[in-house]
Parts: sequence; C-alpha cells; structure tokens
Amino acid sequence: MLAALAADRRVRYVFAGSTGALLFYALFTVGWLTVSRWVPYLVIATVASTLTAIGTYPLYRSVVFRATGPLLAGFLRFYLVCLWALVFSLGGLWALVEVGGLHPLLAQAVIIVLGPLINYQASRLWAFRPLSGS
Repeated sequence: MLAALAADRRVRYVFAGSTGALLFYALFTVGWLTVSRWVPYLVIATVASTLTAIGTYPLYRSVVFRATGPLLAGFLRFYLVCLWALVFSLGGLWALVEVGGLHPLLAQAVIIVLGPLINYQASRLWAFRPLSGS
C-alpha cells in the first residue's frame, strides 16, 4: 500500500507541498518574530518565499516530478511558478491583514492552505513538463 501511495505523483506533491509549507511558515514566523519591528511583513514573506523555493526545488524535481534535463532551466521555470505563488501570497496576505484585520501569522496560514491548489497545476503543466528536444 505504501508503494502504491509513493507511486502516485499527487501524493508525492502533497508531501513536498507540506514540507514547503512548513519551511515557509517557519521562515516567515522566525522573520516576523525577530525583525517585524523594522521590516514590513510583505518583505518577510518575500524572503521566506525565495528561501523556500531554493530549499524545495530538489524535492520537487527529483521526488515529485522525477524530472530530467537541465538543472538551471528547470529551476528557473520552477521559480517562475514560485513567483506566481508569491504574488498570490502577497496579495492575499495584504488583503487578509489590511482589509480583513487578521494578524499576519494567521493570515499567512490561510494563504498557505490555498496556494498548493493552484501551484500543482502550474507545476505539472508547465514547470516540470518535458522540454522539447530533451
């Protein structure tokens, strides 16, 4: 049964996404608790997102999508998907904090739940699709 689950890309994606969400939220929380007095929460989210993209790319590449081909080109496509997630995150975070009145840590938790639903399709259909000629 575990082998069947591990063979399912969607299950591997949920695993990687959960790992990425935990890493991002940990980085965001540490940033919020240590520098939010001087650094805006949207900047903290941007830094946390960039570090998470760098940290999770190998997991998505090798475990989730089992991609081959050029490492740098794959990372650049992956990072473009991450940038879309960042735009979604920043917009949602701003709206939930400034308009909805939520605390930034709670607002970010809400955004983390919604992001993977969008990112899976972008990753599957574009970032990790086989390159022509590869």
